[in-house]
Amino acid sequence: MKKILFSFLLLAAGCVSSGRYDAAVAELDACKETGAKQKSSIADLEKAKAELQATLDQVNAQLKEANGQLESLNAEKQKLESDLTELRRQEEAARASAAIFQDLVAKLKGMIDAGQLSVYIRNGRMLVKLPDNVLFDPGRTNIKAEGKEAIAQLTTALQAIVGRKFQVAGHTDNTPIHTAKYPSNWELSTARAVVVVNFMIESGMEPQRLSAAGFADTDPVATNDSPEGKAQNRRIEIELLPNLEELPKLDEPAPSQPAPQPAGS
Repeated sequence: MKKILFSFLLLAAGCVSSGRYDAAVAELDACKETGAKQKSSIADLEKAKAELQATLDQVNAQLKEANGQLESLNAEKQKLESDLTELRRQEEAARASAAIFQDLVAKLKGMIDAGQLSVYIRNGRMLVKLPDNVLFDPGRTNIKAEGKEAIAQLTTALQAIVGRKFQVAGHTDNTPIHTAKYPSNWELSTARAVVVVNFMIESGMEPQRLSAAGFADTDPVATNDSPEGKAQNRRIEIELLPNLEELPKLDEPAPSQPAPQPAGS
């Protein structure tokens, strides 16, 4: 009897251990499956993280490029605004010069019509030209009576142009002169310019607004192959010097502006 009971107890104990074992195995399998799922989830998360990082890197690169483009656009905008300001300034200066030109032509209309002088633009310079025959006899520097009258009237008109300085330039044709007083056309053209400057001062022009220059035959306005051309080249030109604020900036080209048309012959 005791042997039968002992055997039953052993059998019961064996049955309990087998059940627990199976449960433990099942639990272990479940843990393995959960671990596998977690590893898969972690792998998916790492993949998604890598993709998001790549996208973020791409966005940062695009943002950096956009910032660079924005800086470039801002710099270009500032330059365009500066250019526009300069163009407006030059336009105002051009309008002011055109107004001076038209006003001078109106004041000197009588002298222009009489052939005593002409007003015109040449090589971007505003010039008043007095023909040689109005002012001087050939090879001489004494101003004729007709020339003095013309210079006096011209001086009065030029004095009214506020803030302007003037350069008086003497020009000759290409016929050489060789005298003790004037060894070449350089001396003759310069002497004539100085004589006109002095007479303009006598006529009331402030000396500090004047300068004199001689160009001999280096700046012709016509051919020297005919008497008519030589006559045009023998002249006194009075240039209205530009104000500094009218000049373009040194580092920028000046935009082309339409010049006023010549007045007189």
